[in-house]
Amino acid sequence: MSRIPDKILDEIQQRCDIAEIISNYFPLKRAGRNFKACCPFHHEKTPSFIVSPDKQIFHCFGCGAGGDVFSFIMKQEHIDFPEAVRFVAAKVGVRIEIEQKEQAPGGYSVSSALAKINELAAWYFYQNFIKDERAEYARKYLQNRQIDKESVEKFRIGVTFDLWDGLLNFLRKRGIKDNLLVKSGLVIRNAQGKLYDRFRNRIMFPIFNGQGKIVGFGGRILASTKAEDTDKQPKYINSPETDIYIKGRNLYGFNVSKEFIRRQDSVVIVEGYLDCIIPYQFGIKNIVASLGTSFTIDHVRLLRRYTRNIIIVFDSDAAGEGAALRSLDLLIEEGMNVRIVRLEPGFDPDAYVRKYGQEHFQEMLTSAKSLFDYKLDLLLEKYNKEVPEHKTKIAEEMLGIITKIKNAILRTVYIKRLSEVLAVPEGVLLVELKKIKAPVIYNRVFGATQNSQAYKVSKIAELMLMSLMFENAELVPEVKKVITYDEFSDPVIQKIAKHLFASNDKDLKPTALLNRINDQRVSSFISNLLVTDLGIKDRKKSFEDCIKKIKKDKIQLRLNTLQRQINKVQQSDEQGMKVLLKEYHYLKKEKGIYEKTSKKEN
Repeated sequence: MSRIPDKILDEIQQRCDIAEIISNYFPLKRAGRNFKACCPFHHEKTPSFIVSPDKQIFHCFGCGAGGDVFSFIMKQEHIDFPEAVRFVAAKVGVRIEIEQKEQAPGGYSVSSALAKINELAAWYFYQNFIKDERAEYARKYLQNRQIDKESVEKFRIGVTFDLWDGLLNFLRKRGIKDNLLVKSGLVIRNAQGKLYDRFRNRIMFPIFNGQGKIVGFGGRILASTKAEDTDKQPKYINSPETDIYIKGRNLYGFNVSKEFIRRQDSVVIVEGYLDCIIPYQFGIKNIVASLGTSFTIDHVRLLRRYTRNIIIVFDSDAAGEGAALRSLDLLIEEGMNVRIVRLEPGFDPDAYVRKYGQEHFQEMLTSAKSLFDYKLDLLLEKYNKEVPEHKTKIAEEMLGIITKIKNAILRTVYIKRLSEVLAVPEGVLLVELKKIKAPVIYNRVFGATQNSQAYKVSKIAELMLMSLMFENAELVPEVKKVITYDEFSDPVIQKIAKHLFASNDKDLKPTALLNRINDQRVSSFISNLLVTDLGIKDRKKSFEDCIKKIKKDKIQLRLNTLQRQINKVQQSDEQGMKVLLKEYHYLKKEKGIYEKTSKKEN
């Protein structure tokens, strides 16, 4: 793998102002020496997201997210560490020189190599489309769908022919190795080990991430000369998930629409490629496509940086409505303002805009229903509100939505309206509402449920000692003389101590550890520690007290273990018991020494 030298990372961080970088995404408010804001990684009303320019660190006391500027960019932009470093380096004007170790062919990391392969593939598909006479049918197809040349170029639409190895041979000639071709998802290896193209005889739609890099593809089948062959194929196929493509993190068209979303403070969400391209071409620029996947927390986080106002437009069929409903709960929990457009039967956004034009479609968007009215309409179509059991079902589903709404006034308005529609007293609905437990909101620490709370250390002495070492690196060798890293009881502190003790860098900064230890718990712990004032006044005395406390606690743990072992063997193993007792009495004396010195000093 390629490695970015520590001196380059240090130079980038020295030139970088983390507060300035983060303020490009959302406003920060001054709070003493630090800045505060509502956390972008979870929904909150009271700001608990702290940015420290002095220590070049951020930390959220609500969800535990934290780290340096690279950690923030990785999380905010959904990119890996090397990409985040390059992103920040470009901002501050640092040229990156890579230390060459084991790499993908061509000197790239695997992620960079896959991005390069995708770029080559997109070029191949696009050149096929604009130059090859075999693409005439594809060109006519898009002309019939009213997609103009500008849209073809902007969205990099291409075509692949009915060949098993067209792209495979093209990429092989450019030196791409077979293992990377398979990793890219563009090529499949069969049971016999033979490689062949995944996409054949299809219109190709590159999928871009927010930074404009191609991470995957979607392909729509073209009519074949043999109708039965076309019928056997799925209409659309997409790239599988790879090192750089995760379906739940990407929205089609976002790379070209994000600035329009910010300017208009709203986003229109549709389902398919053409549902996005045609409205965009006709003037609806703040539009993205979900590509048929349910909305994820990563989608919400991505959009929330640009707007909290969402208009969902889906087909009128059951699948479209089901997709919309699956999205609602998460959007509500995250405080998004959601409205729904329900198209007339037989139309998707692509067909609707082509038939009625941009103005009519814009009118539909303007008159979009609130999520409450939309879901209530669906339930009233599905159930007969005059039937008691059906009325109960409607109430249960609507109350499930209402309980997730944070605004108390809005909840009151919706309760009143539901009462009127169902002819059920408001008081009764409020009783039922109280029975519904508040939802467990999505995991809040880096997408892992088990880390849903900020990491807390149990040993204050360990916490204080680590803080002192962070503050003064010269203390690290002093600690190393008297304590081994495994004497720390906290597993995160153990991991940090192991790296500190192994380093020969006398000026090792805490932020540098974030780049060396790829552990989300470590990032959260370090950022928390750096932005928290532990109130240490007498540093020399605190340092000595912490050492004694840690040593004493370690001895006590061993004494407890020995006591259990002695109790177990005292009736059956006299010799073994003598060995255990010898160690037990030795440790009791050693513990007594630490206790005496502590009493004398007090």
